[in-house]
Amino acid sequence: MPFPWAAASFGLGVIGAWNNKKQQDKQAKAQNEFNQAQYEYDTIITDNQNAKMDSDYAYAYDGYLINKKNQETMAKLTDEKNLRKYNYDLQIRNAQQKSAEQAYAKSERLYHSQLGYNQQAAAHARERSVIKQQEIKQKAAFDNEDSVVKSIEAEGQLAVLSQSGRSSTKALIALRAERGKTEARLAESLVSSRRDFALTLKEISRDKYGADLAAFANRMLKPGELPMPIKPLKTPIPELQAPKEIEEHDYLPDPIMGVKAVGGSWLQVASGVGAAIPAKWFD
Repeated sequence: MPFPWAAASFGLGVIGAWNNKKQQDKQAKAQNEFNQAQYEYDTIITDNQNAKMDSDYAYAYDGYLINKKNQETMAKLTDEKNLRKYNYDLQIRNAQQKSAEQAYAKSERLYHSQLGYNQQAAAHARERSVIKQQEIKQKAAFDNEDSVVKSIEAEGQLAVLSQSGRSSTKALIALRAERGKTEARLAESLVSSRRDFALTLKEISRDKYGADLAAFANRMLKPGELPMPIKPLKTPIPELQAPKEIEEHDYLPDPIMGVKAVGGSWLQVASGVGAAIPAKWFD
């Protein structure tokens, strides 16, 4: 009976070795299928991440170009606006300068015209005063001459009447006294007219001086040079930094396939079969 049991033991050993190999082959196949699926998944993820990196860089670079263009456009518009305002301020300044110079020129014309008018008015007033003084002198001379004539005529009539004595003397004295009074009145009138003439000339000079002062008070000061508006500076354009270019080392590396699992070995099967052979079979 020992042989059947040995054969059965041998058969179980062979079957066990075979089953172990099949189990190891199955596990290796499952591991390899998992590794393949993981590799394909990692490949998709890596490709997607690298593609997203390229897309993000392209988007960021487009934004950089747009921002740079907008900065340049805004600077250009600001320069144009500042230049228009400068030209407008310059026109206002030039108009004010011209207006001030024209007003000053007009003031100068009026001032010198007023001085000329004051000079003419004073000259005419002096001329009228001189004429009036001459008229007074002429009238006094005529009155004096008339008085002398009348006195001579009266003395002649007195002589014709041949009055003598005290009455004739008194009459002659009275005539000469009347003529003396008349001459005194005329002399006083001439002295008074000369005094009035002198006062009139002073008053004319004083009025002319006052009129000249009034004209000078209304005279405008010479306008200076109005300040020029400040020329605008060029609007600075900020320097923008472009996005960093993607280099090779920035990309995710390609996924690596997992180590291939190996199934059961026929050597192990043979070793198991050999171990299952009873030792008695070798005797």
